[in-house]
Amino acid sequence: MNFVDLFSCGGGMSTGFARTGKFTPIGAVDLEVAKPTHPIGATACNDTYEANLGLRPLSADLAVTGPDEVASHFGFSPSDVDVLISCAPCTGFSQKQSRNHIKDDARNHLVERTAVFAEAWRPRYVVIENVKELLRGRHKHHFQGVHRHLTSLGYDVFAEVHDLKHLGLPQSRIRSLIVAKLGGRFQWSIPERQSFATVRDALSHLPPVAAGEVHPNDPMHVSPKMMPLSMDRMRAIPRDGGSWTDIPESLAHLRIPSMNAKKPGSFPDIYGRLAWDRPAPTVTRECSHPGNGRYSHPEQDRLLTVREMALIQGFPPGYQFLGSLSFKYRQIGDAVPPMVAEQIARAILDNIDGAVAPAISSSGQLALSV
Repeated sequence: MNFVDLFSCGGGMSTGFARTGKFTPIGAVDLEVAKPTHPIGATACNDTYEANLGLRPLSADLAVTGPDEVASHFGFSPSDVDVLISCAPCTGFSQKQSRNHIKDDARNHLVERTAVFAEAWRPRYVVIENVKELLRGRHKHHFQGVHRHLTSLGYDVFAEVHDLKHLGLPQSRIRSLIVAKLGGRFQWSIPERQSFATVRDALSHLPPVAAGEVHPNDPMHVSPKMMPLSMDRMRAIPRDGGSWTDIPESLAHLRIPSMNAKKPGSFPDIYGRLAWDRPAPTVTRECSHPGNGRYSHPEQDRLLTVREMALIQGFPPGYQFLGSLSFKYRQIGDAVPPMVAEQIARAILDNIDGAVAPAISSSGQLALSV
């Protein structure tokens, strides 16, 4: 079966589908901008996609690029598309962005382009992933428009919010998952787990590395260098789940000004360490700096490496990321976890031919078959 991936980023969703051995990418599109002010191609995510999936995405703005242009670029016909994947930017929906409480970001309209492509190509399935606010937030009218459009075309639309830790991801990540099926009802066949995969499950096998050091056997096992003051601050935070609020008064000089301005208990995740025996908190696009969240190693005095962050995000162990170090992290934070994408792909196969639902081990990790 063939699929096209709109807003393909570094290939997370595509990788999950491809790993089933039943789906082949025949097109992908991403503008490669992290912010509206960035030049086209800044994130290098199309380089990453090509390196891992063997297909070069079209660098184009999907607000103005239509189905005919995409099909012509890759040389396929509408009837060739079995699955349309469309994971539009989530930043404008997320309520973690305070401005989104009052302003409807212009990028939110991109999600509505999904139905335009579906109408042109009539794929058997349409798959959408986004933050929970797509279905429950202030700007959910964008999805309601997509739902109406797809329904008018004959699609049955399944839409639910799931915490992906229940699907085996070693991370708490609450997301809207949507699958639309043409001409029939989609049955969600992915079993949920009550025992969760942990940071220890994902990372404990990796060798130690220092901040700024590249492991000789894996160029992705690298994290940024740290300034001496930042390193002292990191060392002051207790191992295995410690937070900036745990820095003792005797070391108060190590706190950054914003820490002293905040009340204890507020924003505890900045400069926080992961806890070994719990799922990680949500990995975001800003995960390239320890001051942006709980992204530091449980024991080693550094940010998680690119490889470690990718494993927390459900990428295969050998996945390669291209671009600058900061954009490697951004590609990971923006991605749909391939571990979860594969389960969605297998659920689609389950709907087609009654295949067995994806197996999940007792630890909560997805048992990959390839």
